[in-house]
Amino acid sequence: MKTYHGVSPGGRRRSGSQIGASEEAAEMAGASRSRRRSQIAVTRPGRRSRSHIGASEEDEGLVRPGRRRRSQVGASEDRRRRRRRRTSPEAPVPLPGDGDTPRNGGRCPPAPCESLPLDMLWEILLLLPPQPSSRLLASLVSRRWRGLATDPNFVRQFQARRRSWKPPLLGFFERRRKIVFNQDILYPPDRVPAERIHIPFGMASRGFEVLGCRGGRVLALHRVFRQLIVFAPITGEQRYFAVPAEFGQPSILYGAVLCAAGEQDHVHGHCHCSPFKVVLVSHKRDHQPQACVFSSETDTWSNIISTKYPCELHGDSVPATLIGNALYWLLSCNAIFWFDLDMQSLAVIMGPPGMNESGNYRIIKPEDGADGLAIAIFLFPNLQIWQRVVNSQGIATWFLRKTVEMHSTLGIPHQIRRKVWQDKVLGYDEDNDVIILYVDDSAYMLELKQMQSRKLNGTRSMKQCHPFTSFYPPDIAI
Repeated sequence: MKTYHGVSPGGRRRSGSQIGASEEAAEMAGASRSRRRSQIAVTRPGRRSRSHIGASEEDEGLVRPGRRRRSQVGASEDRRRRRRRRTSPEAPVPLPGDGDTPRNGGRCPPAPCESLPLDMLWEILLLLPPQPSSRLLASLVSRRWRGLATDPNFVRQFQARRRSWKPPLLGFFERRRKIVFNQDILYPPDRVPAERIHIPFGMASRGFEVLGCRGGRVLALHRVFRQLIVFAPITGEQRYFAVPAEFGQPSILYGAVLCAAGEQDHVHGHCHCSPFKVVLVSHKRDHQPQACVFSSETDTWSNIISTKYPCELHGDSVPATLIGNALYWLLSCNAIFWFDLDMQSLAVIMGPPGMNESGNYRIIKPEDGADGLAIAIFLFPNLQIWQRVVNSQGIATWFLRKTVEMHSTLGIPHQIRRKVWQDKVLGYDEDNDVIILYVDDSAYMLELKQMQSRKLNGTRSMKQCHPFTSFYPPDIAI
């Protein structure tokens, strides 16, 4: 449809004033619509910017809870936490390393043990047991504890307390293809590392055999070269000397090493640098026993000491047991070899009934420190303890002190299939009164006083062992 100026599509003609008024009204309506849109865009909450919202709300003094800043939230939580700690009487004290360290540079209160007086803490640390890790673990508590545990005056006083202690059992020596040390008796961290045990290089030879251990030292014999060696596994000290020529070429030798220190303040079990003695026992061709004593101070052997009572030594070297001031060895003829260290004399005494050549018995110390000696006879499932007493007339008798059933003590079921010929006594620790038994390809360590046992690892096919006891030197323990 064609339109003409001033003519509407309907055919009616409009005047010029009407046309101008309509155009002005249209312009005013468009302007009002644009203003309304801008006002809506400004006043709509969802379209406001964060800076505009924060500025307007701060000017009005209002802050919505959901729009608070993180710094404001953290400050309010700190205030509430401090308020709860002040008002709660049972609030736990935060410990270092718990992840709840006080803010604003606050410090945790000291532990109760750190607030003890120095002299009281000193006395407490002196009560530590003689295990190798005692002072080491105490030194890890804090710097204050480490300063006490390593103080030279404390170390000397700690060593002086050892007079009333017994040296701990660190392990035992046994012979496989060579002389080895088994330290599985102790659990970590008391277990002495294998690299800390110094065994002479020559001990790897098959000719060496351990004769005994005592006072932190080991006595060994090379049967081919007739040479003796005394060494300290903890410090590495070694001493070689030859068998006395007066002994000739005996096929069997018994021996024992013991400390020769005479100081009153000397502590046995820490004898690594003190003088020592070696007692060597053999028998002549007519089976008469003879003994000789070596002194490290003079580096000489004593005269031969002998007795006329004939006896026969075991084929395997049996360790001696030190009771009082006398050494005792078991013989193969139901007898006991006795050497008095004070009198430098020999004697042979008869054992209790039931002793045989099977190796199922061992000389032990009497209970409760009684005089005389005792013998443990192991006939599975029973362990018999015999004790020897001497009356006022000098007559000695043996009596059965007690019999202990071993199934429950060792924890061995009754239904186990056993090999009787393997039941034997492997060794005895005279310091701690511990005996080592062998049953069904396993060794058990038995404390005779408490009758508590523990099965040892890596002890299959063992024939004999020599328990090794010693205090650990203080300069090595920490």
